[in-house]
This record gives sequence, C-alpha cells and structure tokens, in this order.
Amino acid sequence: MTMREKMEREVVEEISSDELMRHTSSMCAEDRESGSPGEAKAVRYFKEFMGGLGFETRVQEIENLISLPIKATLKVLAPQGRELSGLTPSFSASCPEGIEAELIYLPKGREADVTGKIVMREGLAAPLPTYEMERRGAAGQVWIGWVDLPINCIVNTIWGHPTPETVHRLPRTPVISLSHPDGEYLKSICAQGPVKIKLVTELKTGFMKVPLAVAEIKGVTEPDKFVLFNGHVDSWHRGASDNGTANACMLETARVLARHRDRLRRGVRFAWWSGHSQGRYSGSTWYADHHWIDLHRHAIVHLNVDSLGCQGATNYSEVECTAEMYELGKDLIKQYTGQTARYHRIGHMGDNSFWGIGLPTLFELMSRQPPEPEGTERLVDGAAWFWHTAADTIDKIDPNILLNDSRIYMASLWRLCTQPVLPINFLPVADEFEKVLTGLHSKASGAFDLTPALERAAIFRTKAEELLKVCRKVDAGTPDESVSPAPEAAALNRCLMKLSRILMPINYSAVDPFDMDLAVPIPPLPRLQPVVQLAAMGPNSHEFRFFERRMVRERNRVCYALEEATELIEDTLAKVAL
Repeated sequence: MTMREKMEREVVEEISSDELMRHTSSMCAEDRESGSPGEAKAVRYFKEFMGGLGFETRVQEIENLISLPIKATLKVLAPQGRELSGLTPSFSASCPEGIEAELIYLPKGREADVTGKIVMREGLAAPLPTYEMERRGAAGQVWIGWVDLPINCIVNTIWGHPTPETVHRLPRTPVISLSHPDGEYLKSICAQGPVKIKLVTELKTGFMKVPLAVAEIKGVTEPDKFVLFNGHVDSWHRGASDNGTANACMLETARVLARHRDRLRRGVRFAWWSGHSQGRYSGSTWYADHHWIDLHRHAIVHLNVDSLGCQGATNYSEVECTAEMYELGKDLIKQYTGQTARYHRIGHMGDNSFWGIGLPTLFELMSRQPPEPEGTERLVDGAAWFWHTAADTIDKIDPNILLNDSRIYMASLWRLCTQPVLPINFLPVADEFEKVLTGLHSKASGAFDLTPALERAAIFRTKAEELLKVCRKVDAGTPDESVSPAPEAAALNRCLMKLSRILMPINYSAVDPFDMDLAVPIPPLPRLQPVVQLAAMGPNSHEFRFFERRMVRERNRVCYALEEATELIEDTLAKVAL
C-alpha cells in the first residue's frame, strides 16, 4: 500500500456511523417541502454545523416557481360511488371543484382516442408521458403505482425556471397518483363497462422564497478550484433516504475534511438545493444561472449525492456518471465494495443543471436495490419500494449501507481534492463519441456522411490516450506528502477541465450552453441524433435538402469540438515535456 493509499484509507475510516445516523435523525424529524418550516429548520442546522467547522457559510433566499400539492381525490360516479384518496403531482393543474369525465384504462402497449377523457395508466406520473397524454387531448390523468402507497411525482417538463420559450409547457390538466390496490379496483370496474369519475386536485403553485445554503472550504494549492458537492434538502414527507441520508453524508464528510484542510490541494463547495422535489431542480438551475462564469472557470466536478443507505441497497453494479469520470467511479466502487461496476451514462435528472457549463458529473443513484426477477417490472430501476412515499422514514435506513456509501463519497472527495493530477480520463469519452457516431452513420443508411466526424473522433482518441499516459506519469512522480504547486500538474489540470468545457455541451445538451434543456431524456450528441431521419426522406425532396443542411451544420459543430479538444491536448503535451 502506497503512502497515498494509506492516507486515503485512514481518512475514509474517520467517517462515523453514529454521526451519520445522528444527522439523518435531525434531517427527517419534520416534513421538508420546499419553503416549509421543516426545510428552514434543516437549513439552519446546516449553517450552524458548517459554520462551526470554520467553513465560509451562506444561506440566501431565492425566488423560484414552486408547486406544493395539497390534496387529490377520485370519486367513482358510475357505476359505483366509491371515493379514493391519492396524491397530485407537483405542477399538475389545480382543480379544486373537480372535473367529471369518462375514465379509460390504457394498458402498456395499447392506444386509443383519449380526447376529453380521463386516462388511467400504470407507472409514474413522469413529465414526458403526462405531457404526451395532455398533448393528445386527455382531460385528466390517473397513474397507478406499484406499492400500497401513492407515489409523489412532478409532471413539469420544464427544467427549473420557465422562460418565454418554455412556459407554454406548464401542465394544464389535473393528474392523480394512486396506490396499486386502488388502481386494481379501478381496472376491475373498467373491465365491466363504462366508468365515469370526478377528479379533484388542489395545489399551491406560484413564485415562492426558498433557501439556498452554500458552505466552502478552500484548498491550499489551488484555492480558486473546487468540487461542487451537492444534494437537495427539500423532500417528500420525512424523506429519510431522499434526501436526509445524503444531507448527513455531506455534513459528515465536511467534518472529516475540516480535520485535514492542510492536505487539500483544491476545495469543496457544499450546496443544498431547495426546489428539487417541488420545483423541478429549480434551486440548482438558479445557481447555475447566477454563477455560470464562476462555475465554468473554477468548478472541477459536479459530485451529486442522493438517496443513500436504503435497506437492501446492496447493488453497486453501475457507475452513473459522465464518461470521463467512469474510471474513478469504477475504482472507488471496486475498492470499497468489491463489486465491478459497468459504465452507465448519467440520465437527465438529479440536479444535473450544469451540462451546458461543461461540468463532468460523478454519481446519481449509487447504491441500488438488487435487480428484479426476470419478467418483473419496477417503475424506477434501483429505487427502494418506499421511494417518494410517506413510508420513507428512518426505520428504512441501514446504518452499515449508509456508512459504506458515505465512505465512497469521502474517498471521491479525497482523490479529487488531493491528487496532484485530477483523476479524469477522456479515453471513455473518445470511445463514446466513436460508438455513437458509428451508430448514427450506420442508421443514416448512406443518406448522410459522418466520416469527417468519425475521423476526428479517432484522432482525438489517440491524443486522449497520450494525455492519459502523461497524466499518470506526472501524478505518480509528485511526492505524496507535498501540496506545493507543480507546474506540470497544473497545466494538465487546466487541460482536463477545458476538455470537459469543450465536449460536454456537445455530448449532453441540445440547447445553447447558457440555457437549460427540457426535463426529458437527452441522448448522446443530441443535436446530431435526427440525422437518422434522412434515411426515410426522398433524396430529391425539399424536405431532405432542408434537413440535410441542418445536419451539415450539426456535423460541423461536432467536428469543431473534436478538433478544439485535440489541439488543446497537443498544446498541453508540448508544454509538459517529460
């Protein structure tokens, strides 16, 4: 074991299970909806604790569009008169007087005319499917969960704060989430004949003041650089695992970091967002909007923490991350769990509001529930049965799993803050570019040529491999006990950060870097994905010619980014002459 590995192990073992559970208990003592007294109490706890460690701590009020569910009921008017209680998702339309309409059940894979009807489906009341049902003319929606409690959700397809271009997407119809037993009852009566229901929803939706808490510890060597370590503080109900345990992890890792602040080359900025659960990531979006330049120039990695320590969460088979962080995440999980984790391209969720800025991201949901038996469906892969329900209480937390999860986060912070050369590897990024471009080129079926982009991706991969070798050599050659500035390491770190700024907006975002994508899935190289549509168009049609020109411009965008990234590596390696 090297001196560096020994030091990391000693620091990681300072994480205390008792402290983690103590913090978790404090976090989930009250409900913590956005803007609630319980959330304000949790934020005060954060400020007092972090300030007591000597961190630069600030809590400010910000204004965001927040949607707080109040009540939701469904009454069967015909053929029977039974009334059911459920939950209405945030941003569902508020209809306190109710709407009456025919209820139709659409099983998975079945379609029908839903105009003017209330549609019932299995699954989460998620943004994209609810938006699609509304677009097709549904008057209201009923979503059936998979457990005995209704599941809290949010149905807004707008990421964070609406703008003039997106405000029309705010939901306009009422939605209710029901438990599995109530859903089974409704399905049974729908099978017998026409069903008419009255759907009542009530919400408080509007601009509200919510807290944003930030605390920072500076590094010794690069005091302007920091890891953005963040999680949401607002929750559904008591939210012990979502997100009380994550809040506890941040506090406990802060305690350990404070004991070793003289060993930190770079710092950590801890941020607690409000408006995650009831504002569609509006807190992190506000922060990205108002600190764009600071984050672009100084943030190293977006390290997100959510839903730790759940009972039964023994599966660490995936690293949810951007590709350049996979090697680090895989190594950490292998070292601290013994499991070998495959790469999982991070999804567009979990306060990933920083893709346009170009911040690489490590972790989203880390410890997961074991896979379901073949043929069994779970609405959210890896989530515990009590996720987003009133049953998310402290008795669902496994202290040992929480301890191990937090140790992995502690090790992540330690490496990111202390290694002379940042543990960021662009070979997986190059592989992802080549794989995606090859797939798109094949699907275009000769209707469009992506060879120029593929050639540049291959050149970039060669240079990324050269960069990795030099990074490892410089990192290994820097004395472990030293935090003195090293010119070669500094040059390589600047290169690694700039590479993310160049490539991430191309690979992860479909909009301008200063804007926010919608709250929908984002595929790799999203602006180039439509190239496959050319294969179905007549090559002599106006449609083809107009569309082809758009794709030429998008190909140029990718080629330019790859050339810029390659040139940056070449210039850096020329300066770091070994």
